[in-house]
Amino acid sequence: MPLTVWNDRSGGTPRIRGGWTTRFSVDGEKGYLIVWKDAGGGLAEVTVKIAKQGSTLAGLMDALSTAVSEGLKAGAPLSEYVAEFSGTRFVPAGPTDDAEVPRASSLMDCVARRMAIDFPAAPPGGK
Repeated sequence: MPLTVWNDRSGGTPRIRGGWTTRFSVDGEKGYLIVWKDAGGGLAEVTVKIAKQGSTLAGLMDALSTAVSEGLKAGAPLSEYVAEFSGTRFVPAGPTDDAEVPRASSLMDCVARRMAIDFPAAPPGGK
């Protein structure tokens, strides 16, 4: 899957855009990884939503995914985020409902490893 980064610094979001949502669970904590793609099929934006609305963890994951998305739009390589967040350790940690990521040491670890699987050929710069 070719990967380019949506580098639209104008702040505009396409009216229609493609992508997918991956439901996940780490030690019973449910969440959603939402990936949007640009018109060329490249990674445009990443959002992580945690089922416990209003929780500190949900707020932090929302802020982190916004920061990652802004970094990707500015040309930061996805591989750097994957390397940085894979293996992070904090609760919730434990079994997941993803056969390709059977255990995770944190929500960030689960999401980073899922992104590495979904976008394996992301070279430096994300392009």
